[in-house]
Formats: sequence, structure tokens, C-alpha cells
Amino acid sequence: MLCGITLFIVVVGVLGVWATGRFAPKLLDSTLASKTGAHLAVEANDTNLFRGRIDLQGLVITNPSRWQEAEFLRVKRLMLDVDTLSFLEGGSRIIHDAELEIDRLVIVGKANFLTDNNAKDIGNGLKGADKPAMTDTEPVVRPARPPAGHSFQIHHLRVRVNRITIIAGDGTPQRHVVIDREFNYVFEAHDITDRNFDDKVSSPMGKLALQTAVEQQPELLMDLARERLRKSVTEKLLGEK
Repeated sequence: MLCGITLFIVVVGVLGVWATGRFAPKLLDSTLASKTGAHLAVEANDTNLFRGRIDLQGLVITNPSRWQEAEFLRVKRLMLDVDTLSFLEGGSRIIHDAELEIDRLVIVGKANFLTDNNAKDIGNGLKGADKPAMTDTEPVVRPARPPAGHSFQIHHLRVRVNRITIIAGDGTPQRHVVIDREFNYVFEAHDITDRNFDDKVSSPMGKLALQTAVEQQPELLMDLARERLRKSVTEKLLGEK
């Protein structure tokens, strides 16, 4: 999920900002609103397309309208140093440096927040997929590889996630905060393309996130395990009735 969010911000940010410069946040907000019901706002936009630099600060994405929790993502800074010629020539888009610092990520879900949540709503909306609502029995889907038509190269990628909040049962009497704490997760990768994205970003990002949770905050995994156990026991009791 973290990998999919990172890819969404970097790739969509590049395409949208490159196309319209300083007016890109309004364009992206309109796109999000029409396809997902979410909104996007930026506090500061120091983009300079002549220098191939995209610099957004204080980027906030709200949740789609079906969620009671207002905020989905707060990005402290998104900075991209791109090769201008690669965008003008229409070939593989080259990004020399990509830095993404997420100040707060809020995952809001229903009874099973891992399969029915705000991040999936936004992702499915932007893909234009007309999919039925998810149920609690559906498996967790791994983020898909970027479409082949959007080839890119990222020489250096750095992602930092400060705070993570997970809320289950949003909009119901069973709503409760599963996790709300500083995570301080940092991930770096080099020479990334649309072909090796899974090997260089998806897989190692997931492993590092798990390692960070175990080393810094082992109770985080225990909280998730207890949530799974609580839900499983509740379902069995209700089933017996």
C-alpha cells in the first residue's frame, strides 16, 4: 500500500505538474474530485519548469466522500529534478532525483481496513476501474506494476514517512484507532525503471517497512495481530448465533 501511494504521488505529480506548471495542483484537484471525490491542495508551489524542477510543499489530499475521516495524506514536500528533454521528446521520462516526505498518512477502512480503505478507493478511481465494492473476505492486492505506456527512469528515489494512522470501522459505532504514532520510515533506491520497479521498490520497500516496525516499534505488529484476532473471534461468535 505504501509503495502504491509513493508511485501515485511521484508519477502523477510528474505528469500533471509538467503539463501545466504552476497550475497543476488545480488540475490534479479537479481530476481527483471528478474520479474519486477527493480533493488536493498545495500550500507552496516553487516549481520551475525551465530548470526542470518540481517543488511542492504542504500538499494535502482529502478522503473520498464516503469516509467520515477528512484527511488521507499530508505531504511535507515533493521535490523532483527532471530531464526536460526526455519529456519534450516523448520517450522514457527521466527523473534525476525524487524526494518525497510524507508528514502523515491516514488509512481509513471499514470492518476490515486492509481490504476496504480510502487508499484503494483513490487508486481504483484514478485507474478508471469500475469495480464492485470490496468485502471483508477479499485478499489484499499487491500494488500493480506501472503501465508500460508510461515508461520512466528514476536515478535516485528517497521516501520518508513520519506518522501513520490507521482507523477501522469508519462511519460506524465500532470506529476505533488501531494505530496512531510516529513511524520515521526512510527508503532509498537508485536506477529505477518501469521494468524493475517491483524488484527495486515494491519488494524492498515492504521488507524495510516490516523491519523498521520490528526494530523500532514491535508493538505495532502486535496491535495489528490483536486486531486480526479480535475480528476473527467476533465473526465466529456471530456465525454461531
